[in-house]
Amino acid sequence: MQAADHTSPTSSWQREWRRGQVRARPRTRHKYAIKHQCSYCSKSSDSALPCCPICKSVRYCNKECQKADYAARHKQDCAEFADPPFTTDFLTVPIENQKYPRNPIIGQDHEEGVGVWVSIRTSQNCELQLLANPKRFTKDSKAKLPGDPGITREDLAKYKAHASNLLTLQVLVQNRRKDGEKALVFGAQSRVISYGNTMDELMRGKTSVLVESVTDFKIEQDTYAVIPVARDPWDKKPRLFVKNFNGTELHANDPLPPAVKNVDRGIVELAQGEYVILQMQYRVGDGVTIAKDMQALHLLQALTIPVVQPLPESSPEERLAHLLDVEFTREQRQEDADPLGIRVAFDQDVIQEYFRDYVDHGERAYIASHYGPKGLELWETRVQEMERKGRAKLEELIQAGGNVPGLIAYMRSAGMNDEAFLLENALRDSEQRMLLPS
Repeated sequence: MQAADHTSPTSSWQREWRRGQVRARPRTRHKYAIKHQCSYCSKSSDSALPCCPICKSVRYCNKECQKADYAARHKQDCAEFADPPFTTDFLTVPIENQKYPRNPIIGQDHEEGVGVWVSIRTSQNCELQLLANPKRFTKDSKAKLPGDPGITREDLAKYKAHASNLLTLQVLVQNRRKDGEKALVFGAQSRVISYGNTMDELMRGKTSVLVESVTDFKIEQDTYAVIPVARDPWDKKPRLFVKNFNGTELHANDPLPPAVKNVDRGIVELAQGEYVILQMQYRVGDGVTIAKDMQALHLLQALTIPVVQPLPESSPEERLAHLLDVEFTREQRQEDADPLGIRVAFDQDVIQEYFRDYVDHGERAYIASHYGPKGLELWETRVQEMERKGRAKLEELIQAGGNVPGLIAYMRSAGMNDEAFLLENALRDSEQRMLLPS
């Protein structure tokens, strides 16, 4: 008698590895092509080519190509921040025959030799993120639920922790100062700014208890909301993390480079040519009328992020970073204070085009055009699994004599709209089956 197979299912990648047929992921293939191809003559090399030390966005096979490209276009492109530095953590062009880039640039600007690029970090269903979710997703990530250590239903409800209300942005900052001076980036001091006629809509996501200090300022008759990086009410830290420093992805437990002065507040020092990618979240949705990325972005005109450069030499670096951070906090909390730092205007035309398939044709069309057939297949499998869990939860509640309508109402009040929707669908299907003739 053959023993039952209790091994866990393996992915196609694992099966190929065991057969010795490992294939390169799309990002890996693209990275290889970029690093081995001359930006001027387009010839490929067997070894990685040296890049421009200032912008890190172009590579050359020899000095002749470098000089020719510099004279033809790169001198101006480098100075005007035409392209961000290349890294697979910030892919701003489509790859592998995709229609859209993974990290579309929705805003870019530069000031005194420091450039800032802003991209949206979205999901397959374009939902704003939850406060109950971790800042950094891993394979073991779980949302906060009642019964977890230190987590109560009351807290989840008053913080709207299960409502889709967090806009996630990735911000790349690079120092291209010609004088070689360093720059200091203050991620937690970043803000997003409303239009003059969208402030009231953005304030719908405000909680019953003060979590973030939202301020406003006026220009003539218009009032603009200034929304800081969201604050986690449980760990008391900003909802941000340092995703990448100078081309190296930083994972949760990795040792930090000396340039990261305060990882919790996203304070990073940049020498000439260095760059950092920060992932930051802002509470701009209400989980109902503003629950999608495109709905939130439609209400915002810009992002600001303070960068101090050149650095004064009056204090040790860590002490200086702390003092400046405290001063920024004090200034930005003042009534009618303008947001500080480099201001990056959002390109609403780019945003509209990126989400056009979702708005015009729905979720399936968006996933197909942005993630391809395999992405659509994975999404459909995930939806089926969620529906199965909804039916199982309903059966469990009915058998226990639970108040299903009451639970759905609680889920709605706590912002758990997806869970409530699945349970409602399962209840509706169950009632319809009961009405069918046997």
